[in-house]
Amino acid sequence: MKTLNKIKLANLTTWTMVITISFIALFFIGFVVTNTFDLNVFTSRTSNFIFSFIGFSSVIVLCSAILNISLNISLIADSKSQELKGSEASFVTKKFLFYTLGLIVIIVSFLFLGDFLTRQNEKNKLVSEANDIITRYRTSIDKIPLGLADTSKIGNVPEILKFISNQKQEFPSIALITSDNYNGQLTFLEINEYDNKENLKKPFYGNSFYKCQIQDCNYLNKYFTGKTTENHFWTQKNDYRLYFPFGSKGKKYILLFTKYERNGKIGSY
Repeated sequence: MKTLNKIKLANLTTWTMVITISFIALFFIGFVVTNTFDLNVFTSRTSNFIFSFIGFSSVIVLCSAILNISLNISLIADSKSQELKGSEASFVTKKFLFYTLGLIVIIVSFLFLGDFLTRQNEKNKLVSEANDIITRYRTSIDKIPLGLADTSKIGNVPEILKFISNQKQEFPSIALITSDNYNGQLTFLEINEYDNKENLKKPFYGNSFYKCQIQDCNYLNKYFTGKTTENHFWTQKNDYRLYFPFGSKGKKYILLFTKYERNGKIGSY
C-alpha cells in the first residue's frame, strides 16, 4: 500500500473514531443535563433509544477496534504525515474543538428550551381542562362549601370529588384543601375522594393535615390570608399540580388538580 494511501486510511480511521465517540459523548451530555435539571423534553421512546445507544456494547467494541487500527496505522504513517500536515493539522484540530463546543452549547440550550415549552404547554392544557370541569360541574362544586360548614353534610364532599375526578383523564386525582387554626397557627387540611365519611366529622377532618412543600405552603398561606386570589401551577419532574381557589359563603377552599406521568415523559404513548 502506498504511503499516501496509508496516511489517508489513518486519517479516516482516526476521524471515524473521533466522530463516533463524539456522538456518544453528546448523547451522554444530553442525558446528564436532562436528569440533573429534571428537564422534560423527550418521549419514553426517545429516552429508551438514548439509553440503548449509550449502552450498546457493540459500539464500544467498534470504537476500541477503530482506535487500535488507527494507532497501528498512525505509527506506520507518522514519519510521512508529519511533513504533509504541519500547521494545517493544528488548525483543523482547533476548528474541530470549536465546532464541538458550539454543538454542546446548542444541545444544552435545546434541552432547556424544550423543557420550558413542554411545561408551559402542559400548564395551558391543564388550566383549560380544569376550567372546563369547573364550568360543566359548577352545580356540584357549589355544594362543597355547604359540606365544609355542616358536619352532617361533610360526607358528601368525597363523593363530589370522586365524581369530578372521573370526568377527565388528565386528572387522576382531585383533592380539596381548606384551612383552619391549630393552637393559633394557620394550618391546611386536605379532603380527597377516599376519605372515610365518619373520620371527616372529627376535629380537623380526622387530622387530615395537608403536607406541602415550601412553594406550595407559600402560595396557600398567601391565599388563605387574602394576599392572592390567583391559581398556582407547580411542577417537578413529571408531576404537575394546579391549585384552583374558590371562595363561597364565607368559606375559602382550593381544588387541587394533580397529574402524574408514570410511564414516560410528556408526549409518550
